[in-house]
Amino acid sequence: MRNETINATIAKQYTDWMVKTGGFARDMTMRDYFAALAMQALLRDDDVIEIWRGIPADAYEMADAMLKERNK
Repeated sequence: MRNETINATIAKQYTDWMVKTGGFARDMTMRDYFAALAMQALLRDDDVIEIWRGIPADAYEMADAMLKERNK
């Protein structure tokens, strides 16, 4: 019973925090989300270590393309 009480308390505190703050990604835009997804796809390539510096810019370029397509 004690573990259930602790779990319920933790769950309530987490829910209260989520409602109060908006959670971890509260400042994330749709563009950021799309860029993160694109970056995951780009990072699957084994040769990516050689070109990693360009990945963030490429990811945001892909995110911009996704947003453009989404808004059609």
